[in-house]
Amino acid sequence: AAVAAAMIWAGNADPAALHPGVVPLVAPVLPLWPAAAVLLGLLPAVVAPVPPSPTGFEEQV
Repeated sequence: AAVAAAMIWAGNADPAALHPGVVPLVAPVLPLWPAAAVLLGLLPAVVAPVPPSPTGFEEQV
């Protein structure tokens, strides 16, 4: 929900930044706030603990 709110806020604050032009074709500038919102959304994937291995499975070396 925080990521969606940050993206909505970024879209309202500077709508042109989230809709780059296509002529001439250039790489768009990545605004700071939308990039931070995406990184905030990826944070749970980084900080989540690794799930335990299935029961009865042992790693063979």
